[in-house]
Amino acid sequence: MSKQDENSDSGNAVSEIKEKEVVFYLDKHPDLLISHPDLLERLQIPHNTGPGMVSLIERQVEVLREKNRLQEERLLALIRNAQQNEEITEKLHRYSLQLSSTSAVNELLQNTVVELKQLFDLVAVSIHIKPEYQNDSLQTSTLTEKTWAALFDTLGKESCSCHNSLDDELLVSLFGDDASAVNSCALLALDTPHRVGLIALGASERERFSPQMGTLILTRLGEQFSTALKRNHDFSIT
Repeated sequence: MSKQDENSDSGNAVSEIKEKEVVFYLDKHPDLLISHPDLLERLQIPHNTGPGMVSLIERQVEVLREKNRLQEERLLALIRNAQQNEEITEKLHRYSLQLSSTSAVNELLQNTVVELKQLFDLVAVSIHIKPEYQNDSLQTSTLTEKTWAALFDTLGKESCSCHNSLDDELLVSLFGDDASAVNSCALLALDTPHRVGLIALGASERERFSPQMGTLILTRLGEQFSTALKRNHDFSIT
């Protein structure tokens, strides 16, 4: 026997051993391919099955269909997000136009409350300015020093905070008779640049303003109003 024949026989023997090991392993682990769907996608198996049996090809089709379904769901989610972002952008634009078209500070406060409720489908909106910054041209509801301290403590150094379990007493202070309809709220700081007050947004849905949500857009709302407020009122007056 030549050396080439010996190498060939040796290679066949090794292949046979490895094949037996693979068969043995698959027999002991029948769920292997289920656990590795990426391997299933690459396999090329003849479709030759008997009654009541599911071929690997059929399993591959199931895997690919599931993969396509997930991709379609991701695509639809992206489309929904794009549509929502477009709607939010349009609402912010309208809000910005309203702020820029108002020249009297009390008119600014009244129009902003109405505009925010309509644009963002809210059950309650209120604007509160600290007493030392109020005068005949700028007057809002009066909150106690204790309430101001609690609200600013809730905000901390942030420009915005969201809550769905705010103290009932604070809700009544912020929203008055509308407090019972509020199940979540957002507090937007008014900085000019020092903190002079806040806007409170109230929603009927508990998850509308959850503590885990992003606050970039809400922060921008507060910043835009702070700028308009500073333009229409001298906050150096005490």
